[in-house]
Amino acid sequence: MVTIKDISKQSGFSVATVSKVLNNYPDISKATRDIVLKACNEMGYIPNLSARSLKTHRSHTIGIIFEEITNQGLQHPLFAKILESFKSLVESRGYDIMFLAKRMGKLDGSYLQHAKRKQVDGVLVLCEDFNSVDMLELYDSNMPLVLIDFNVSNGITITSNNEDAMNQGVQYLKSIGHKHIAHIYGDPSTYIGNIRKLAFEKTVEDSGLPLNTSFLVSGEYFSKEDGYRAMKKLLKLSVQPTAIFCASDLLAIGAIQAIKETGKTVPNDYSIIGFDGIDLGQMITPRLTTIRQDARKMGEIAARKVMQLIDNRETSVVGETITVDTFLITGESTRVLH
Repeated sequence: MVTIKDISKQSGFSVATVSKVLNNYPDISKATRDIVLKACNEMGYIPNLSARSLKTHRSHTIGIIFEEITNQGLQHPLFAKILESFKSLVESRGYDIMFLAKRMGKLDGSYLQHAKRKQVDGVLVLCEDFNSVDMLELYDSNMPLVLIDFNVSNGITITSNNEDAMNQGVQYLKSIGHKHIAHIYGDPSTYIGNIRKLAFEKTVEDSGLPLNTSFLVSGEYFSKEDGYRAMKKLLKLSVQPTAIFCASDLLAIGAIQAIKETGKTVPNDYSIIGFDGIDLGQMITPRLTTIRQDARKMGEIAARKVMQLIDNRETSVVGETITVDTFLITGESTRVLH
């Protein structure tokens, strides 16, 4: 087996320098790093991860808790981009990732127990039910935690600037002549559903537009099917909105389907705005006007923050919330109301 000493002889650098290169120390020049890594490749050097873990007391593995209830799993159009961006960055820094489950074969247990069994160094959380008993146990631990779209005092939260995003959408609809705007919102018991619903209501009122409570309809879990059902309820109202702001693109796609089934069209009869900026929304007809989240940036920030927590648990700022800017994409699902 090729050892660090062999790499040292081949590259001409000391064992200490080679070790620093392999452990991504910042005080190594690019030229030195390139020579050492070239020697590693030529000699087929494979790090002894077990020895490395014993020495550093780290597994160099980050756990991922991923739960979503739309049954899309890893094909979820927003979470998939966040995860891919996260994975790419942590792997470039020498970390593996591992999905954590509550059940390991015949062994039942919590997420925290699974994380400890696998000795992960930190955890990224993307899930729907942030308030389950298992999640509360995790928050109370000293595990380095980064969460997407949920805030806890013992972790770091990465989320979009949802208040500004809702304001962007409402102000755009107002600017093109819409006064009667409905909102298909996500379950308000969820962190994101509640924030977006409250932000919509506040923006409408602050803008001097009428807030018709019958125009507020639950889209439950942000799915296409939920959007379809919610739009069916709106279509039964005696007074109709001219525009619908949906809390997710999937809700918007479901709403468009419901509208088309009545023989009406988008945007001639109703203007629709979504939220997320998923690729599917830009592929349908009409192409969706939406608020795009910067999923890749969210994943990158999450990766950097979890690695910072692992390296500097005592000095990192837990309880911090980092917001990422969103931007409006104007598509074909909205029109100027004369």
